[in-house]
Order: sequence, then structure tokens, then C-alpha cells
Amino acid sequence: MHTLWQDVRYAARSLRHHRGFTFVAIAMLAISLGANATIFSLVDALFLRGLSVRDAHQVVHVDHTRPGRPEAFPLSIPDYEYYRARSRSFTELAAHYPGSPLSVDVGGEPMSLMGSVVTWSYFPLLGLRPALGRFFHRSEDAVRDRDAVVVISHGLWVSQFGGEDVIGRTLRVNGTPFTIIGVAPSGFRGVVAGMAATDVWITSAMFRVGYRYCDALTRGCSVVKLLGRLKPGVTVASAQAELDILSRQLAVAFPETNRDLGVKVAAARGSALLVEQSRLAELLVAGVTVVLLIACANLAGLFLARGLRRRKEIAVRLALGATQWRLVRHLLAESVLLALLGGALGAGIAVWGKELVQTLYSTDYAGRPINFSLNIGWSVLAWTFGLSTLTGIAAGLVPALQGRRTDVMGVLRDESTGSGLTRLRLRNVLVLVQVALSIVLLIGAGLMVRSLRHLYRERPFDLDHVVVLRLRPSLVGYDSTKAWAFQREVVRRLQTLPGVEGASTSEGIPMFGGGGALAVTVPGRASGDSVRARSTRVGGGYFQTLGARVLDGRDFTDGDRAGAPDVAIINDVLAQRLWPGERAVGRAVTLDGKQHRVVGVVRDIQAHSIAERPQPYIFRSYWQQDDRSGWQQDSRTHVRVSGDPGSMLPVLRREIAAIDPAVPLSEDYPLADRMRYTFQPVRVASGGLVFFGAVALGLSMIGLYGVLAFAVSQRTREIAIRLALGANQRHVAWLVIRQSAVLALCGAVLGLATALGGVRLLSSLLYGVPEYDLAAFTVAPLVLIGVALLASYVPARRAMGVNQLMTLRHE
Repeated sequence: MHTLWQDVRYAARSLRHHRGFTFVAIAMLAISLGANATIFSLVDALFLRGLSVRDAHQVVHVDHTRPGRPEAFPLSIPDYEYYRARSRSFTELAAHYPGSPLSVDVGGEPMSLMGSVVTWSYFPLLGLRPALGRFFHRSEDAVRDRDAVVVISHGLWVSQFGGEDVIGRTLRVNGTPFTIIGVAPSGFRGVVAGMAATDVWITSAMFRVGYRYCDALTRGCSVVKLLGRLKPGVTVASAQAELDILSRQLAVAFPETNRDLGVKVAAARGSALLVEQSRLAELLVAGVTVVLLIACANLAGLFLARGLRRRKEIAVRLALGATQWRLVRHLLAESVLLALLGGALGAGIAVWGKELVQTLYSTDYAGRPINFSLNIGWSVLAWTFGLSTLTGIAAGLVPALQGRRTDVMGVLRDESTGSGLTRLRLRNVLVLVQVALSIVLLIGAGLMVRSLRHLYRERPFDLDHVVVLRLRPSLVGYDSTKAWAFQREVVRRLQTLPGVEGASTSEGIPMFGGGGALAVTVPGRASGDSVRARSTRVGGGYFQTLGARVLDGRDFTDGDRAGAPDVAIINDVLAQRLWPGERAVGRAVTLDGKQHRVVGVVRDIQAHSIAERPQPYIFRSYWQQDDRSGWQQDSRTHVRVSGDPGSMLPVLRREIAAIDPAVPLSEDYPLADRMRYTFQPVRVASGGLVFFGAVALGLSMIGLYGVLAFAVSQRTREIAIRLALGANQRHVAWLVIRQSAVLALCGAVLGLATALGGVRLLSSLLYGVPEYDLAAFTVAPLVLIGVALLASYVPARRAMGVNQLMTLRHE
């Protein structure tokens, strides 16, 4: 330890005396390690972090499973009660429905907030203490629709009530008055990271206030998730074994609802964004790893060059009796110390970087804050420290091992040149690796930028002036007749407003995957010739409101209502499937046993990555639906405005409230915001790869410059002789430029080959751009070659300025 401390102190003095080298090395490492720490904080939040509650390691999620399906499925309240009554692995079980958009009236101004319906055991299980008041009693969750009590979030309490005493005050939730009994602790916004943060909690006995599409208290309505707290000493595996037995008992007792349902117990960690963001996380991790490898290669090259200047020092040490291991340890101390200093600065950069990434995960598609935070905690700091140490060892090991092979007598006589040539060959290899990896990142960045450009500039509809508002009259007891009359009046009133160019109603938002699936058949053809298509219902003028062009036929009109012949509009994908090369308008299709006439064909308005196939889509008239389900009483009304959509939202809300203020209005937002949220992975990947590519390009430029400058210094005698024998300065400059071009071209070829094999990692994030896009695969090498030529400028000028007389006299 004493000699190790000596090595560290000497390394610190040496780095302090060579400030230029130290500054460049630390800057490279800080950027690469800071990027790694930032991405690790994202991975930690997506996959690793547990809940911020007492003894979080004991809390688990419980979900149903189906054979052959990887996703988790919700349970019913009776399932929860069955597990809770019979399980012995948990101190407590709780059910919760975390994603309930609610219209909350605070002081006469309705707001769209996210609510959770929970059982009374929810807060006790988490071990939370209220900031004010209390949580639910068991008796308040015992009788359906009896106890309208609510717990609000700390943020809502401060923002809407100024932190005053609100216990006993009334809050209207979806038109129903609730009494506030408590305020959740500061920072608690729900147990599902990645979803919209919860501001309101109501009991499961009041389920019908927040959810009416099925009776959530019956066995056939599976909408809740389970939380469990394991007893001390009970493992996830043992709890899983017990619930496996109980789930089989449920399947036998209730085959109509529970047949083929399994159960999964998993630690409550990670995020709801995990599945949709996992490919993005893999891509970002790969990107920062490549950047770190380039930084390691660059640092190793710098140490090789520095080692050549220190040959005499190393030779003297060996001549005085230093062991080779002591020499290696001494040289590694410098590289590890540099890496640790770079890691410390990188941790500071990561604090800034995670704030930048956090803004991309700040709100959901409706503009509501997301329960998701990136923290530079102990786990991230430990990761950065460990990675810094490994980086220092990896970057310094080869130069250290190379240094111990110094020819002591030759160096002391100043006659050895072999080690310099060996170091030059090693640095050339390291630069080839840097250039190749940089090409890979630049191609990836080019593909993502072109993909993002396609999404925003070549979409088949204009969403920059469209607003969506979700109307849910079913939650205040409207029947179908009254609900549809309300929807018609909303559309009529909105169309008369100044600044509104059109309005139409819809079941969902089809351009982002909304709608169910059904079989479409052509009368007279065999049933086996049916095509599976997505379907939704839209009102008159819907495509005109979107700004989507009807390719053939017409849009829906007000005449397409109940009692009129059933009509449909199909997209061009379905038209080609059913009648390839023929006109579809006027043809008949059968849907749900009813015949519909095709009155229009539109372009496919959904965006599909190159890993997906365009989906057949069929639209039916919103006003020709049957009175069968509460889903069909609600709508997502689309409004086209002439000005800024965000500024029009308050006007639209007031106009709808004037018709009936009791009808909940939630999830109102400009459609462009939904576009940004839906394709957020593409935006994040594009920004990340552009940043990584720029850093890699800069590091490669430094590496090329270092190799060329080193080569010029090693070939000074040769250059002087060439000049003395009559070579002109352009010939000397060409020697340097040629070496740079050869390194760049060889690295580009290696990088192109690597990119051709790895580009499939991007396939799920590419829209409208082929995997092997000619522009991306052409521009990236050209940019790198241009950077290589730029890096050769100063070394070439230095070579041209060699004074042959002074050099030869010195030699």
C-alpha cells in the first residue's frame, strides 16, 4: 500500500506537469463517462429501481398471465379477494386501477387529472404516512357507492389549495361530490412509474365513478392490478408457488372467467415504460458503449505517444532495479487516476444530462406529468466509479505492457527506434477502431434523423392544427340516446366558433393504433378469404377535419346515420387486399354479419416502422352504431382550428361546459403533442445518436491528429533527407495526407461492414427509411474522410516546415 500510494502521488505530479495532455484526456473521459452515467440513470429508472416506500424490496406486483403471451393481464376484484383471503405469503394484498383519467372540479374549474381506484389496504401496504388527515378505513370500502371519500396528492394540495387545511372540503370527481379525508405524502404520485402521475385516489367501492365500461366489482370485469407485501423471510419464488396453486383453484371454480389464466409474482421495480422503451434503452446503451470504446482507444493512443517520450525515464527506472510489475503498476496508476478524475467530472455532466433526458419523459400524450424521475443516486455513482476504474485499466494496460519491454541499453545510447515504430503501428490500429466505430454511430444517427424527418414532414394528414377532446357522458349516467344527442350538439356548437374550421367525433385515434380488430369479407367469397382489419367509427367530415385526402369516393356525411344504408371507408392497404388493381368504391363488404357499402378510400394514416407491415383499416360511421356498449356513448372529438391549438383549448372547454358542465372532459390536447409522445423513442434515439456521433467524430479527429503528429515527429530525419534531396513541400505534405486518407478509408470500410450487420437493431425505430439507406451509408464515410483531411492539416504544415539543415546537423 505504501508503494501504491507513492505511485498515485507521482502520477498526480506527472499529470499536473503535463497539463495539456491531462486536460485533453480528462475532457474525453468526462464526456464519455458522463454520457454513460446519464444512460445508466435511465436504465436504472426503467428496469432496476424499486418503489420509494418502506422496505421496498418486500413489495411485489401480482398479475395474471396467459399461455404463450409475454404481457401481464389484469385481475378482477373477486380474484383479489380470493387471493387475499387464502394466501399466507403476504402481510397484505391490495388492488389498484392506476390509469383512470378523471374530470376533477376544483372551485368551479374542471381539470383533467389522473386518478387511481384502490382498495382500503393500498396505503397501509405501502407503509405511507399522510401529509394531512388520514387514509381510507376498511369500512369506507365495504359498501358500493356509499362512502364518497378521496385522498389527494401533495402536489394537487399545494397547487390548487395553497397548502391550507382541506380536510372535509368537497371535490367533484366526474360530477360526483367527494369529501377530502387526506393528503398523500410529498413525492408520492403512485406505484406505477412511467404512467401519468396520480393526483386523486378513491376506494374500489366507488369504482363506478371512474370506470363504467363493465361492472368492476364482478368477476367478469378484469381491470385491476395487485400489490403485495411479502412476509419477512418469504421469497418471491415461494409466493409464486403458493399463488400458482390458488390460480389453478380459481380456474377450476370459475372456468368461464379464469380458464387458462396463470399468475406472475415479480418484484415491484422498473417502469411501465419498460416494454416499449426496452429496444430504445438497448440502442442507447450500445451507443454510449461505442463512445466509451472510442475514448479508451484514444486515451490508449495518447499514452502510447507519451510513453515514447518517456523511454529514457522508463529505461533509467529499469536500469536502477525497478521490476516490470512495479513499472506496469506505476503507469496504470496514471491512467486509472485520469479515468477517476474524468469519471468525477462525468458525474457532474450526468446531472445536467439527466435533466435533459428527463424533459423527454416529463408528460404523457395528454400533457399530464409522468410519474418518472431520473436520479443520480448511489447506484449510478457506484456504476460510474466502477466503469471509470475499468476504463483506466483498459486504456492504460497495453501502453503499460508496451513500456515494460523497453530496450534499456539501446534507449540509454539513444539508438533504439524499434519501439517507436511498434507504438506507431499500435496507434494506427487504435485509430482504425475509432474511425470504424464512428462510422457506425454516424450511419445510425443519419438513419434516425431521416426517419424523424419522414414522420413529421411526410405524414398523410395535417395534425398541427387539430385538437382532441375526450368526452365521457357515460360516467354521469347518460344512456346512448342522450349521449349521442350531446355529442351532436358539441360538434354543432364547436363548428360555429370563430377560428374553428371543422369538427368531427370518433371512437378513438386511429393514426396511433386506436380501434379494435374484425374480419372483413366480400359477399360471395368464401369465409376463409376474409381479411383481418383494424376498425373504428368516425363522424361526418372526419378526414376533412384531419386534413387527410380521400383518394377515391367521399368522406362521411351527416346523412350516414341510423336507418340509412350502412357505409364504410377503407384505407388503400385494405382496398388492395380485397380488390387488387380494381376500384373499391361502390363494392360491398360484410362486417359483424352486416353488409356495408364502401363509399371512400383513404391513404393509410398510421405510421409503420420498417419492421411492421401496413395494416388494413376500415372506418364505419359513428352515427350508425348499435346501442350495445357504454364504450360507444363516449368519444374523442377532433377539432380543426385555424390558429394555435393550445390557445384554443380553453375556448373549446368553455363551449362544451356550456352544454352540460357535468359531463367529464379529459385528455384534451393538441394532436401534435400526441405525435411527439407516440414517437418519443424515435426522438430520443435520434438525439442520442446524433450526440454520440458528434462526440465520436471529435474523438476520431483527435486520434487522427495525434497519430499524424506522432508520425511526423518520428519521421523528421526522413523528411529532412527528402527535402535535402530535392523533394518539394507539396510532396512532403502528401505523405502526411496520404497516411490520413488511408487510415480513414480503411476505417470507413471496416465501419461500413460493421454497420451493415448491426443496422437491424434500428429497424423498429425507422419510419419511411430503409435499413440500408443509400444517403446515410454514403454521407457518413464522406464526413469522416473530410474530418480526416482536416485533422491532417496541422501535421502536414509541420512536415512542410521541417528545417533540413538544423535537423541533419542535430542528427
